[in-house]
Amino acid sequence: MRSVIALLSVMVFFPGVVFAKSLYVSGYREVDVRTTPDSEGAVMVTLKTGDEVTLVNSTGEYHLVSLPGGSRGYVQKTAMTDQEPAEVRLQKLNQKTQQQIKELQTKTEEQERQLAALRQDRGQLDTARKQAETKAGEQAKRATELEAQQDAIVRDFYIQWFLA
Repeated sequence: MRSVIALLSVMVFFPGVVFAKSLYVSGYREVDVRTTPDSEGAVMVTLKTGDEVTLVNSTGEYHLVSLPGGSRGYVQKTAMTDQEPAEVRLQKLNQKTQQQIKELQTKTEEQERQLAALRQDRGQLDTARKQAETKAGEQAKRATELEAQQDAIVRDFYIQWFLA
């Protein structure tokens, strides 16, 4: 029960923490963050296209926002959007694409090294195969010669036995 009360208290007293929503300067413009929710308030800082702030509350034509440094001020609702500007999204996509290209290049280089190693191994295996085939041929020839010698010895034995 205490945890439910604590959660409700946080939601009531600090709605910006619970329902934090990012807002961005819309379009290609600069927007003044003011100390009061009207055009008479002193300008605290000027936001540029793509700058991100956190929505704290809305009153009339103004949003109360929290700046990255933690200070709070008011901006006109019409100057803000909850979507990142296209330019910012495009920059992020370009960065992501460049990162993926680098990763693919790294993978390609690694695969090329592996391919070179495999080709070298294949060359060595081909050489070993040729040597084995040559040796097998020589051994087959030697076996044929030995069989011929054996046949001659057996024939000579039978001839000597027959003549004896």
